[in-house]
Amino acid sequence: MEKLWVDFQNAGHEGVRLICTGAVKELHDKAIKLHEGLQLIVWQDDEDSNGKADNLMVEAVVKYSFKDKCWVAQFDENKLMHESQLNKK
Repeated sequence: MEKLWVDFQNAGHEGVRLICTGAVKELHDKAIKLHEGLQLIVWQDDEDSNGKADNLMVEAVVKYSFKDKCWVAQFDENKLMHESQLNKK
């Protein structure tokens, strides 16, 4: 499953909007074509309490949001985890 950087603070009505500069650049660089139902792992950089990288990530499904007038990634917020938590499973 392809990974895509997002800004989790760029939440819209139906998911995190895939319109920030970083996400758009990564979509272009990886030649990812957005379409309904595309499954991705969306992630954002984060650190643990010691300053070590421990990125946030979650599986998401892409859809076009007519409310937000852009593509969004929908995910279950309860499944959003740090990478270190995923590696323990």
